Amino acid sequence: FLFLCSATAFAQIEFGLKAGVGTEALQEERFDFSQTGRDDLTLALSEASYGFQFGAMLRVPLSDRFWLQTEVTLNTATNEFRFDDPSQGGTEIFRERYTNVQVPLLASWKLAFLRLNVGPVGHFKVDSASDLVDADGRERAFDTFNMGYALGGSVDIGPLTLDLRYDGNFANYGKEFSISGENFRVDQAAKRWVGSVAYRF
Repeated sequence: FLFLCSATAFAQIEFGLKAGVGTEALQEERFDFSQTGRDDLTLALSEASYGFQFGAMLRVPLSDRFWLQTEVTLNTATNEFRFDDPSQGGTEIFRERYTNVQVPLLASWKLAFLRLNVGPVGHFKVDSASDLVDADGRERAFDTFNMGYALGGSVDIGPLTLDLRYDGNFANYGKEFSISGENFRVDQAAKRWVGSVAYRF
């Protein structure tokens, strides 16, 4: 429908390829094992490292200052958890790695040289691997899809677009942990800072 709105708008549609890095903005979170009768157990999210992003963008003008921008990007991330079990001899470090596809639909307002971008984002799980999965019943589950939001700003320099964005989820971070048959909900929703560079054609 947008493509057919006008020949002028169609001629100004911009397509680009983009790549960037992001880091999870999660606070340390500890999980209570008192319901299992094991007060000595401790599981905590201790560190979130950088991940990568790459994909494509499409920018459609609706007026001189208002645009719609959509993207399809593949994103990776790694988080680290610390599991303390005195009965097993101390502390273990577990890492989880996951990949998802993000599809935002952003409203973009142009103010002088700066573009302000905000809108909903669909997150589609592609793959995940977690050291929490083992024969003792530790398991980590993720949602296959959830909705989120993005807000940030970008600057166009010739054919390049520099973008800094805060990206979050409306749902909690994954579904839950399962350890020895007990389920533990994660209180935080996923959120991260993403910086990227796009080349527009």
